[in-house]
Amino acid sequence: MKENETGIEITLEIVCGKWKGLILWKLLHEKPMRFNQLRREIDGEISSRILSRELRKLTDDGLIERIDYEMVPPKVEYRITPYGKTTASFLTSMNEWGLEHKRMSTSRKEMARLINK
Repeated sequence: MKENETGIEITLEIVCGKWKGLILWKLLHEKPMRFNQLRREIDGEISSRILSRELRKLTDDGLIERIDYEMVPPKVEYRITPYGKTTASFLTSMNEWGLEHKRMSTSRKEMARLINK
């Protein structure tokens, strides 16, 4: 980390990007999930390689944990940690802002369409 790095920079580094926020959001609102279940639940096309990388980063940062049941066939689940739950407030705010932005954007487009008729 840089010496005079802002909290925003640190937060964006840890939980943002195309997939990390979605992974955290799903695990905040679901029971522990297996890898393929999580992959199916995430909207969009995320490759196994990318999901694996992002899960590893979130695990290394202490936001989620990997539970290995050490059985055959292998069973591994991922769940949010108590520390990971601290992301809930700002992820909820981001979700609400995004939905409001979508509504406003749709309204502006609809208004423009009506005006241009």
